[in-house]
Amino acid sequence: MTSLACTSRRTAAVAACLWLAAPFIATGVLADDAAPPPPPPAAEAAPPPVPVDPAVAEADRLSDEAKLAYKDKKYGQAFALFEKAFAVQPRPAFLYNMAKCKEKLAEYAEAVQQLERYLETYRQQNSGLESPDRADTLRQIDDLKRRAYEALPEVSIQSMPPGAQVLAGGVTLGSTPFVTRMQPGRHKIVLKLPKHSDLDADLDVPLTGRVAVVLSMKSIVKRGGISVWCNVKGAQVVVDGKVAAVTPFAGVLDVEPGPHQVTLARLGYRTSGHQAQVPDDRVVKLFVHLKRTERVASFRSYLGWPLIVLGALAVGGGGAASWTANQEYRGTPTFQKFENLQNLGYRAGGGAVGLGLVLVVWDALQQGIPPEELTEGAVHPPGEQVGPFGGLEVKPK
Repeated sequence: MTSLACTSRRTAAVAACLWLAAPFIATGVLADDAAPPPPPPAAEAAPPPVPVDPAVAEADRLSDEAKLAYKDKKYGQAFALFEKAFAVQPRPAFLYNMAKCKEKLAEYAEAVQQLERYLETYRQQNSGLESPDRADTLRQIDDLKRRAYEALPEVSIQSMPPGAQVLAGGVTLGSTPFVTRMQPGRHKIVLKLPKHSDLDADLDVPLTGRVAVVLSMKSIVKRGGISVWCNVKGAQVVVDGKVAAVTPFAGVLDVEPGPHQVTLARLGYRTSGHQAQVPDDRVVKLFVHLKRTERVASFRSYLGWPLIVLGALAVGGGGAASWTANQEYRGTPTFQKFENLQNLGYRAGGGAVGLGLVLVVWDALQQGIPPEELTEGAVHPPGEQVGPFGGLEVKPK
């Protein structure tokens, strides 16, 4: 009875505990099941769009069109578009691209200008800092300047007499004969030479090709000249008693205008004298032939005279054979023998005498001047010519 009571009391106590704990256990399971997932973090608000500068957009559009034109090898159109883009927004890169367009168009001087603008614009927009590619750009400028110079027309300027200074725009370019390259168009040049009047000239340079001019300077002092050609080498040219040159002489002797005594002399030749009347600013050219005082025999004489002697002997032998044949009866062997000797002597001797005479006369006509003593080149007849300095427009006197 006691055990049952105790058991009943324990059962009642356990039941009471379970009744008190039941609400809390049931509530934890449902919260887990029903608990909503945690909310996602709130998204940050997007920043407002930055407004686009219309100038930047327009410059980008023009630049894109220019790049397409450049790709299609429309370099002139590309240059114009890059130029418009630079006018809208002055970016240094546009100037660099403009230079590349001009290079493709072979307008090298314009390309140099654009590259120089590129470097200067970059410096101005970056507080004096140089462009990172400055060294490479300077090398490009040097190469373009060289190509621009080589593409210019070639100009050759000569003066008579030579040695004149050539000036353009007050700057001395060089001395004549002078060869350079110049921009196409009309250029005013001035030639200056001591003792000569300054010469002003307009020089028209074509777009391509080559131009050559020869300009005559006018002396402001009285001046004359004497030039001498002689048929033999080694002859002394004596002007007014003074040895001035030795032939062959291709130059001009400067003398004062007026009369001058010119003498040519060489050992073994007859001296030749001439009176030259030299006009103002003119050259008198003398053509002189010297003759030997003693005739010099050549191989023609050495061969000709023996032939004459031998021919004469042969003719004499033929005459002797003829006399002997006449002492014999015609038709006999002895007569026939001497008659043949007669004919041989006359024919051979006559031919030898004739050939010898030709050689001797030929040698006589050569005036006996050895070939090694003759002046080389064209042979001029004796005489005199007068012309301006430089040898142009020579008129026989």
